[in-house]
Amino acid sequence: MSLPYGPPVLVSPLIRGIIYGRIKQKRYEKQEEIWREEEAERKILRDRQLAKLKARIAIEENEALKKLETGELFEEL
Repeated sequence: MSLPYGPPVLVSPLIRGIIYGRIKQKRYEKQEEIWREEEAERKILRDRQLAKLKARIAIEENEALKKLETGELFEEL
């Protein structure tokens, strides 16, 4: 059986490299997209925890400032 267009032609290594690179890039783009979505979810959780921590620190600072102004802070020592 002979091929209608003749024997197959070897593909240039440059063209093979470009095709290989594009395939790998698509795979990495999908992985990066998944990672970014997960990171966005983690950022939301981190921001919530940080907001709670900042609120707690602000309350503690206000209490310490009130004790300092009234002199209660020195009575405890």
